[in-house]
Amino acid sequence: MAIEVTSIPQSRLSLRKLADSISSFFHDDPLSNRRLMFRSACGLFTLALIIGGDSLLSSYKYYSRIIDARLASGYLTSRPGLYAAPRTLRVGQKLSRADLMVDLRRAGYVKSEGSNVWSGSFRETEGTIEIRPNANQTGSTIVKIGFNGDQKISELTDDGISINAFTLEPEVLSNDPLSKAGKREAVRFSEIPPVMVHAILSTEDHRFFQHPGVDLFGIARALLRNAGDDRLGQGGSTITQQLVKNTYLSPERTLRRKYAEAMLAYALEQRLSKEDIFALYCNEVYLGQRGAVAVRGVEEAARIYFGKELKDLSLAEAATIAGMIQGPMRFSPTQHADAAQARRNVVLEAMTRDGWVGVAQAVETSKEPVVVVPSAHSDNSLAPYFVDYVTRTSDAQLDASPASQRIYTTIDLDLQQLAEAALRRQLDRLDGDKLRTRK
Repeated sequence: MAIEVTSIPQSRLSLRKLADSISSFFHDDPLSNRRLMFRSACGLFTLALIIGGDSLLSSYKYYSRIIDARLASGYLTSRPGLYAAPRTLRVGQKLSRADLMVDLRRAGYVKSEGSNVWSGSFRETEGTIEIRPNANQTGSTIVKIGFNGDQKISELTDDGISINAFTLEPEVLSNDPLSKAGKREAVRFSEIPPVMVHAILSTEDHRFFQHPGVDLFGIARALLRNAGDDRLGQGGSTITQQLVKNTYLSPERTLRRKYAEAMLAYALEQRLSKEDIFALYCNEVYLGQRGAVAVRGVEEAARIYFGKELKDLSLAEAATIAGMIQGPMRFSPTQHADAAQARRNVVLEAMTRDGWVGVAQAVETSKEPVVVVPSAHSDNSLAPYFVDYVTRTSDAQLDASPASQRIYTTIDLDLQQLAEAALRRQLDRLDGDKLRTRK
């Protein structure tokens, strides 16, 4: 009996060939196959790097444009808040050189500084004051103000050409509608005493002058600090990151916000010097509240808490202010003196660790109590009732929250201060009359 051989269908032959190929790939030449797999993995990794690098570059360009726009309009004065009417200087105006320098500092100008971070810079010469406005904000190069013996402005020149008036940048009334601002003056890096610089660096970012805005070592240290003494540990955010977070980002704790913070910090570091960034931070850092006044900047903190100029702070006072940065209300010397003292001593330990302070000096300073000036000597709120009125009005009339907008008002702070001084004199006179009547 003949046996019929049935042919295998073509589809089955194809499947068998595929199976044989796969088997051959894994078993026939394992060395060659491993090389192929390694090359494929390297190719995929390189592709991922190219795509990731392109994404990072695009992201950097995006955040760089944000930084450039803010620097062009004034890094601090371009942030949301309430602003007073800008002061206008005119020929014949009664104003002394000393008063003008105070006005300039409060409007964000700094003395003898060439940086364009601030509203501008100024310097005092014999008989005149020279103002160099921020080149990004105005076309002026050098504005000279001359004075006569009657403490009046005798002349105004812009690049050597006589002008009748020159308008300064507006002064900040408040960056937070829920609190009042004090009378702040901008300070540059050279005006911050070394003891204050060292205290802040030790407790907030001791590698500040080494990293490019984002500190990978600091991030690793923050993740692992539970393994050591976390009392002296620091967070992963650098001073530059804290600056951009405090001035332009929301306080939400999300990966998106942290990524934006890191990119903005890196972009800012490519455009400004370390000294400018540190000075901006020291001018803007939030340091608690006393009464209705929100304390911002180390210069204002020195005056409100200790009744001193920044340059006159002691080691203990500088360490107290630096210690407040981590928790302005928790370590407030006016509300929680014991916690403020304990935190101050931690700062002193950190300064000893970094070699800024000797052990004996730190031990001796740690024994000092925290002493603040009475609140009557630190009240420097700026037009508080007017700020309340503007906040209520804008909240009712504007679609967006006042906290997210720049609002320029009509208040003349010179007239406001004259009115407040006249009212205080009158109240003091009435109190004196009552006292004499009782006697």
